[in-house]
Amino acid sequence: MIDSALLNWTLDSLLVLVIVLIRVAPLLFFMPIIGTKSVPTQIKIIISFAVALVLAPAASLTAAQLPTSSIGFAVFAINEICFAAILAFFARLVFDAIQLAGQMVSIQMGMSMAGVMDPQFGNQVSLVGQLWTMVAFLIFLAIDGHHIFFTTLAESYKWVAPGTLHLSQATFDGVMDAVGRMFIMGVKIMAPASAAIFFSHIAMGIIAKTVPQIPILIVGMPMNIAIGLIFVGLSMTYFLPVMIGQFELLGRLLPRLAQGMG
Repeated sequence: MIDSALLNWTLDSLLVLVIVLIRVAPLLFFMPIIGTKSVPTQIKIIISFAVALVLAPAASLTAAQLPTSSIGFAVFAINEICFAAILAFFARLVFDAIQLAGQMVSIQMGMSMAGVMDPQFGNQVSLVGQLWTMVAFLIFLAIDGHHIFFTTLAESYKWVAPGTLHLSQATFDGVMDAVGRMFIMGVKIMAPASAAIFFSHIAMGIIAKTVPQIPILIVGMPMNIAIGLIFVGLSMTYFLPVMIGQFELLGRLLPRLAQGMG
């Protein structure tokens, strides 16, 4: 016969696992790299269960925190999903800035019609933006950037009780500040290649006026593409410290954003 104490312990542990899973799963489904469309849903589910099993004993939660009514559980789940979505959106702004910079450089190079499928969002993006994004992913993983999410997730149970979400003015100000930083970061990334292509346009305009015999429309496009690709490659040495600095800043701001929602 099964001991009643053992049965109660098992049910309590299962309910605590459900509480943790409701917060862990949305964050992993929304976060960069793991949350991309290229990662199968089955893999995301397995990772979510694995992370929840690790966090459940350390989260200091009780089964009594899980609502018993259906409406209460729905509100509980919505709060947890919103909390995870805000953190994931905040982190994705870094990679959105890279895509924005790549799109602008591609337009200047005359490659706005050329694009590839982005495995992260499943839409068409520029070639330069996809190159920079893949390099940023490698840098993010190389410096253990994904640990930022797991650390914030583990500590978040101390700051934000399950099912409780407080969105203050500071939270909105922090998100809007991150959006502004996204555009600044995009300008920093695209600056070397964009400046080189800009001066190339000026030089070709001067040549077109002084030596009209040169078919500048025929010569200009391949020249812009060549100059753009050369400076995109040269800017990789500048791209590395910029991305490391942004990921370190993300590691400092993401926990503060989570604390502000507590």
